[in-house]
Amino acid sequence: MRSVLRRLLWLGPALVLITMVTFGALSVVLGSDGGRGDGAESLPLFFNPEPGSVERLATRALRDIAATESAPEAETELVQLGGAALPFVLPALDSLSPEGRARVVRALRPVGARMGFEIEPSWEPSREVLFWTRFWEEHSIDYRPQVARRAVLRLVQKSTLLRDTEVRQLDTYALGELMRQMASVDDAVDIDRVRRLSDIALDMLGQPPSPRGAWRLPSAADLEDARSVASTWTDWWSRNRTRYRTYSGTDRLTAMLRDTRYGGWVTRAVRHDLGLLDDGRPVGEVLRRGARVSALLLGSGILGAFGAAALGGVLSVVVRRSSLGWLSALFALRAALPAALVAAIVSWLGAGEQSLALGAAIMALFGAPLASLHTSAHLEARSSDFIRTLESLGVARWRVALSTLRLSSAALVLQLGAQLATLITLTFVVEYSLALSGLGARTIDALKQPDLNWLMAITIITAVFVGLLQSASELLLGMLDPRSRDGIERLGGIA
Repeated sequence: MRSVLRRLLWLGPALVLITMVTFGALSVVLGSDGGRGDGAESLPLFFNPEPGSVERLATRALRDIAATESAPEAETELVQLGGAALPFVLPALDSLSPEGRARVVRALRPVGARMGFEIEPSWEPSREVLFWTRFWEEHSIDYRPQVARRAVLRLVQKSTLLRDTEVRQLDTYALGELMRQMASVDDAVDIDRVRRLSDIALDMLGQPPSPRGAWRLPSAADLEDARSVASTWTDWWSRNRTRYRTYSGTDRLTAMLRDTRYGGWVTRAVRHDLGLLDDGRPVGEVLRRGARVSALLLGSGILGAFGAAALGGVLSVVVRRSSLGWLSALFALRAALPAALVAAIVSWLGAGEQSLALGAAIMALFGAPLASLHTSAHLEARSSDFIRTLESLGVARWRVALSTLRLSSAALVLQLGAQLATLITLTFVVEYSLALSGLGARTIDALKQPDLNWLMAITIITAVFVGLLQSASELLLGMLDPRSRDGIERLGGIA
């Protein structure tokens, strides 16, 4: 079917658009960094016209420090940028006034201490300027990406005091390579590597960038702890690398989209199975575990909806006309009784270990307001010329009922999409009422304590599920009702 294939092909672009709109809305509602408080709010949302901002930030801090006697914000900025700013700060010292040079080298003292230099506070400004000038003359060649990569690789292969000193003297300039070597954690041999690299990275920053997450690996740590620390660091780097990097050529064009809040979320989602929760668990792992519960409840609701509507159409033919009144009243009463109320009553009475079975039963019996579906099925059966012809020819009631079942099923498939949102909402409500560990309870918690990764994962799963269900419904509708198939064919949908 061309229409089904076309719908499936459009699912990818539609999913990208849905995630962009949802991410933008959640970023505005939950906060620009999703409540993490790690500095990602400085990144643009979808497009970064100036990726790799270390040169701009370092130059601005240098200018502010040299121009005024006291510039605490600029000094803090320069200390945070650290070694990544030295290629732009040290060559510019000669262009400053003597007072400006003195203020700049004084602001660089914490950076020098991190790099292992013994700069005495009693030094004259001229001596301090001379020290940094000579350092740059001798080590400027070290501040190249290839040199930093080689220094970190040598440290990873074998940890020695000299190799450790080489990396520490690069300071934050080596952060990118440290993150690259820390990302892969496959076996127990990698635990010591993660511990050493995370210690060096944390010393470069001075303090944990965020109170959330594990930033340092303790001595008695296992493989899962190492993976958690590595994930914390690589996630932080994906949100903050633009502060410590410069780009040129095609890398700059790629970074315009990648070094954004949305690009960072996509990177983390691909790298860590739809991202990480606050406790370090991958979102995909928790999602798959909860989907077993939610899928059972939702499937029970869909089967209940199908069975009720189809049964209504069949009974409208089988039972006598005098009984149709009380049958319609029974269906209306069933549809009017909210599933949430039933779940709350069952929860109050105490469901025990049978909560999942009770939840499935509630969704099957009370899962959707099906009065409209039953009415549609009933009208479909009674108004069909085909059914009236069968009755006039004296065909047995059970044969007419089978034909009605097919027509009422088509009516249900046609209207099920309108009830799908209600079914999903009721699934979440029933889970929450019965304290089931499905997707609903976790989603409600993610709304109470904002968790952008989880909410985005739920959006993706829901969009994919709805798209696939619509495609399956269209295919099934064409099989159940030839009239619908003919209509789609006239629109150019079915091959």
